[in-house]
Amino acid sequence: MRPPSQNEFTIAIICVLPLEGKAVEDLFDETYDRLGEYYKKQPGDNNAYVYGRIGNHNVILCYMPGMGNCSAASVALRLKISYRRVKVALVVGICGGAPYPLSGGEIFLGDVIISDSIVQYNFGRQYPSGFEKKTDVKNTLRRPNQAIHAILASLQARRSRSDFQERLSWHLKTLQESLPDWQRPTTVDDILFEASYQHKSEDSYKAAVNSTCIRLGCDLGRVCRRRPSTENRGPRVHIGTVASADMVMKSGEHRDRLVKSDGVIGFETGGVGVWDMISCIIIKGVCDYADSHKTKAWQAYAAATGAATAKALLEYLPSNSVFTKDTQDELFDINEYTVF
Repeated sequence: MRPPSQNEFTIAIICVLPLEGKAVEDLFDETYDRLGEYYKKQPGDNNAYVYGRIGNHNVILCYMPGMGNCSAASVALRLKISYRRVKVALVVGICGGAPYPLSGGEIFLGDVIISDSIVQYNFGRQYPSGFEKKTDVKNTLRRPNQAIHAILASLQARRSRSDFQERLSWHLKTLQESLPDWQRPTTVDDILFEASYQHKSEDSYKAAVNSTCIRLGCDLGRVCRRRPSTENRGPRVHIGTVASADMVMKSGEHRDRLVKSDGVIGFETGGVGVWDMISCIIIKGVCDYADSHKTKAWQAYAAATGAATAKALLEYLPSNSVFTKDTQDELFDINEYTVF
């Protein structure tokens, strides 16, 4: 049943790419409005919204007009002006993953990154000798609100993490059964090259970027990890620090330096812009290893795992109906937490 007022929406999902938004929309349990016929925006708000229900939550899906933190900040600001009752945003989509995080274990393509903190790695000072990243950026950004913080803490327990991954796998299966677009690649292996080995170039850099390692003949002797496409392994969830910037990370060596210095587990664009405007959590499926060998082969599957994880996470949040205005404001207060 369609909510009678836009005040019934307290959760937003923000996607940078149309592919990411499509995966989320395909997991809607019900769509209320797509053209803004029922829920009106404020004048000057040019965000594109889709309104619907996921589980017990009324959500607003917001498509960003472009990449980057400035664009994300503008989107989040307009969202807050038009829909004042929205207190939590999920930034859902795809990202680059850190294959060997400091916390141990391994991250593979198709796994999912969930943020419990964020660093803006391109924020700092440019000196003649080089770029110096500000080391206190992490302390200048908002942290997740109480409700989200409690959920992330509970997922650190092995049993809770296992149950959560079962829910995510169920939603992923539902998504894949509805459309074949979201299937795991069956002809492209999950390949990780040595961090120092650059993608083999051809006549133009742009052409090289858009060409596969097999087509260009990248040296397979420099592969340090390979997972066959036939391996039947479901996505795993990793919680930790996400690195965000206006640029895409495509350097294995730079990636590994940030993993070592900041404990980063993933790299994305746009999250900082939302994070500093509204209490949020970043949920991204890993589609590459943030190095020069990245391709688009895993993007659709990663978008699907990210969307499925977002739906599973919403099941852990209390439904809109159990809140009064006062308790809701208390749970989703972002003014109380401005520093880590």
